Amino acid sequence: MGTFETWDFGEGYHKVHIRNEDAYAKIKSFLKIKDDSYYSRDGETFAWDIVVNNKQLAKVKKILKEFT
Repeated sequence: MGTFETWDFGEGYHKVHIRNEDAYAKIKSFLKIKDDSYYSRDGETFAWDIVVNNKQLAKVKKILKEFT
């Protein structure tokens, strides 16, 4: 699996699955995310999910490409 994947998530929204901690930190700051939706195993977080609108998706993808 790559650094991220995206899915359509309702009309005008997308779910983005992120597997790079640095990329997630930058996106979290950009979107001002306060609550995390994350995956962990054995106490270690290894991926995050965010939901963005169409307008935010372009910027999020640009940030993610910095980390691929």
